[in-house]
Amino acid sequence: PYQSVNYINSHDGFTLYDQVAYNRRHNWPNGEQNRDGHLDNNSWNCGWEGDEDVPDEVMDLRIRQAKNFFCLLMLSNGTPMLRAGDEFLQTQQGNNNPYNQDNVVSWLDWERLDAFSDFHRFARRMIAFRKAHPTIARSRFWRDDVRWYGTGPEVHWSEDSSHFAWFLSGRSQHDVDLYVMVNAEQTDRTFEIQERPEQLWELVIDTSRASPEDVADPGAEWPLTEPTYHVHSHSVVVLKSGSLARSTSE
Repeated sequence: PYQSVNYINSHDGFTLYDQVAYNRRHNWPNGEQNRDGHLDNNSWNCGWEGDEDVPDEVMDLRIRQAKNFFCLLMLSNGTPMLRAGDEFLQTQQGNNNPYNQDNVVSWLDWERLDAFSDFHRFARRMIAFRKAHPTIARSRFWRDDVRWYGTGPEVHWSEDSSHFAWFLSGRSQHDVDLYVMVNAEQTDRTFEIQERPEQLWELVIDTSRASPEDVADPGAEWPLTEPTYHVHSHSVVVLKSGSLARSTSE
């Protein structure tokens, strides 16, 4: 798996921020009547095209969506690739083909590092979390160490399904277990945790929470008190088992 490359965005197409801020390309500055670049960007602007007069609630959702993408990338079992600037939500103002834009469209805007410092913190913590847990990135596929669920014991693989969970045993890697819940729907979902008594799980990441509670510092995770977890719409939640000694399959 490490020989594969996983990524959300690359040098071609939208940046991570533009992926959640634009539904269509804005390539007029390129001088080709906006006919260059891809039409299908697999993007969603969260209800508002671009940044002009964007409502605060739309910006909040955009940042949450960007955290979702970044989080899932760092939880994947391949080699992650980051586009420069995505760690502080760089924008190309909706231009998905700035091949001739040697200007602010394609230059890194370091002022966004301050403007989106909370997201930058989240990105740093996610990278550190991946590096701290060898169970995520392996030299082989997860195989029998992974089990898939829905909000309950059954996962639905239909095209219109947009929520699921997975359990990843860390025993073979001498690591903790992980339980990940993904809710890409417009409504909240309550997930029943399938693999562990609730007292053994600790909350590490909840992308619906405001910084700094969206991702816990190492050793400062929040213990769960219930065998269920309420996952807000458009959110990713990550739990870890409380200690190596309590890793599964003992």
